[in-house]
Amino acid sequence: MKAFPFPNQHESFEELKRDILYGKIPSSDMQAICKKAWNTGSTAAENILKKYDTKSIKEIISLSKLGLEWNPRDNVAGNVRYFSEYYSGQNKIIIYEKSVKLWAKENKFTEKDAVNLILSHEYYHFLECTELGLTSKQYLVPTLKLGNLVILKAGIKALSEIGAHGFSRRFFELTVGLPKEEGNGVRLMNSATNLTEFEGKNIADKVYLKNLLKAREVNRRSYE
Repeated sequence: MKAFPFPNQHESFEELKRDILYGKIPSSDMQAICKKAWNTGSTAAENILKKYDTKSIKEIISLSKLGLEWNPRDNVAGNVRYFSEYYSGQNKIIIYEKSVKLWAKENKFTEKDAVNLILSHEYYHFLECTELGLTSKQYLVPTLKLGNLVILKAGIKALSEIGAHGFSRRFFELTVGLPKEEGNGVRLMNSATNLTEFEGKNIADKVYLKNLLKAREVNRRSYE
């Protein structure tokens, strides 16, 4: 494994900056809510491994009675490549095999490692829906006001992704360890990657907001 492909705790702050509601978050709160979301994921990984001991993520998914569907295609919609999706209403994770193979090759992973990393990320979203509550709801911002009266508030979807990053990283720290080399991987963001910049480039800090927001809605609409 060349480099761990999900952000570390410090890098996860960039995830927050990509959220459509980022501008509504007071700067004084940003670090604290990122840390809380990350720790939620990290602690969840520790608790899951205490519960299931030495089980693999696939075994944990099976024991959790969560479905796992293998779709052979490269799932590209518009200019976005999708690697996986979690649907709470159907209680299943879908893995797009060809998409994952391309991602694994780009990062010099084995396909097994790539699949396990992605599964750990999606499993956290399952935990949000079944045990933890939505990490996105840990912090609410006003989205509709009538004068000084707040009519509507919304959660920060990026916090859910930060929690999933924290879960994945801690899970692999406690099971297979982490590689020494950091920062050269092709990041997996929100289960999707912009296709134009995918092959041969590190896209960790590139923002394709329109497509990413669409991806978030597809992946999360069943439980947000």
